[in-house]
Amino acid sequence: MTLYLSNQQPLTLSKQLGAGGEGTVYALPNNPDAVAKVYHQPPKVRKQAKLTAMALGCDAELEKIALWPKELVYDAHQQVLGFLMPRLPASSLAIHHLYNPSQRKKDFPQADYAFLVHAARNLAAAFEVLHRHGHCIGDVNQGNVVIAPDATVKLIDCDSFQIQTEQSVFVCEVGVAHFTPPELHGQPFDQVTKTPAHDNFGLAILIFHLLMMGRHPFAGVYLGEGEMTIEKAITEFRYAYSQQSHQTHMRPPPKAPSIDWLPQDIKQLFEEAFDADV
Repeated sequence: MTLYLSNQQPLTLSKQLGAGGEGTVYALPNNPDAVAKVYHQPPKVRKQAKLTAMALGCDAELEKIALWPKELVYDAHQQVLGFLMPRLPASSLAIHHLYNPSQRKKDFPQADYAFLVHAARNLAAAFEVLHRHGHCIGDVNQGNVVIAPDATVKLIDCDSFQIQTEQSVFVCEVGVAHFTPPELHGQPFDQVTKTPAHDNFGLAILIFHLLMMGRHPFAGVYLGEGEMTIEKAITEFRYAYSQQSHQTHMRPPPKAPSIDWLPQDIKQLFEEAFDADV
């Protein structure tokens, strides 16, 4: 099958770099700084419209913080089959390689606590750029953020993001329960328009991971009866490190780092992100 760019120039693919449920990523022999994602099946009409909007809205700011679709790929009938995006350097790794202590020693041996704070700051800045452009991630999780050796951040899997144009909102149809805010649990993701506040709940969890050695803010010891899963704790606002533990009936898990070694203003921000009454 022959693929084409928007100017009807044939697109030559090189070696396969990766494959997933939706498509395959290929190197480009004539463009080492970009890759092509080609879908296994032609996207539905609405997904094609979403990708078109993303490519038209691509700018230098988005390219700096995300592997953003910047040019579409077509078949001989001008049907969208994929897109070009910046190539991710091999040295960039998924964020859990940084916040997991054992993986950090192996993959980021130079990373001290200042590096973690720097990465957290860059992550928040990336979210801010995306939100300023009117878009949301929608499906915030540890799998759509990568970190470079200099602590810079890239957002990946951008074709699943919620994209807003003047005419339409292309919602994000998926989500990960451990990063989903309380009010969205049990909601059909494909029928919900996300807001920056929804994204920021997941952002706060990722920052908590970075600053608290990979711990989840809602994973702890429940002092009541029955089992308390992370998902249930989120829906019931049972932040395990809360200063209002007499209300949440939760305490941090054994051997977890103490929240008290964080500055008071940072602790308060986590309270505001995770507690119902703050």
